[in-house]
Amino acid sequence: MDGGWKSTATGLASYRSLRHHHNPQTMRHSKSFMDQHKSELHSANWRMGKVLRDSGVKVFQIETTMNNNVFGTEGPMSVLQKREWEWSLKDRVTVAGMKTALDHMPQRTRRSIFNSWQAPHAMTSVQAGEVEAVHKLTTENVYAQHLVQVEGQTDILTMGLPYISPYNVNSILNPILVACLGLGYFFNLYRGRPPVREGGVVIMSHPTPWEFHPVHHPSYIDFFDQVLTQTHDPVVMSEQFEKSFAEDEWYRHLYRTSYAYHGVHPFYMWYWCSHALEHVGQVIIVGGDVRAVRRLGFKPASTLQDALEMASDVVGRDATITHLHNPPILMADVS
Repeated sequence: MDGGWKSTATGLASYRSLRHHHNPQTMRHSKSFMDQHKSELHSANWRMGKVLRDSGVKVFQIETTMNNNVFGTEGPMSVLQKREWEWSLKDRVTVAGMKTALDHMPQRTRRSIFNSWQAPHAMTSVQAGEVEAVHKLTTENVYAQHLVQVEGQTDILTMGLPYISPYNVNSILNPILVACLGLGYFFNLYRGRPPVREGGVVIMSHPTPWEFHPVHHPSYIDFFDQVLTQTHDPVVMSEQFEKSFAEDEWYRHLYRTSYAYHGVHPFYMWYWCSHALEHVGQVIIVGGDVRAVRRLGFKPASTLQDALEMASDVVGRDATITHLHNPPILMADVS
């Protein structure tokens, strides 16, 4: 999704340009963001790229790829990168101890520990030159590492969400970012077809605290209180609320002079969920703050067993289940 003409056509654009492709219509017609030939967002950026190229603008593009080594192969966190059936007795004791300790820590302490982790990533390739030629090689390298063959679609897709997303580094993963991480990013990590069938159920596991960082995400607080209390429909949001948030002078001031995301940013995070929200029949969050989950328009469940029971009302009791195991990050190549 990233790189290519998106680096310039989106990365250097203002809201006046972004609003024409960062909208519910574009997102609903992106099947998925990571499958370039089925992504309307990709097509829009490539059309803008053609305008730049035809106008004589010369762009020298440098793109890199990294491995997905998040927690390393040594140390206490490395167990999180292993498949559970490969855990040794020591690994199981380590995980049990970590969980017990984290359960007794205040949220702020847990977040501080997680945010202090530095992943031992390594670069896997560097490409430089003409934009489209570079991005073709970049995409090939990403696919070679991330693609995992998946046979057919499932009735229920389960996924555990981590503590971090692209928009909360050293900050709080608020409920809107939880929704975007699961339904905007993880759901769209596929090529071909979504791992879950149309009308199926997505079950996500995350604490989903009713908590926001007032410096980094000020407009998210108002979006959560003023917009989600009235509608969950991305189209209605874009028509009735987006402009006032995007052009609010206080949000602009914080964006320019402080550390805040732009006033329109929470709308884009919700739009990112558009394809998933239109595709699935129900979204359930396990272990989340009940009030926060309901504010998002999703169903809360206390355990996975409860969530599966709730899902059976939508897909029946003989449903198939696929689990998206992360880490390491992957991309499902669904046949």
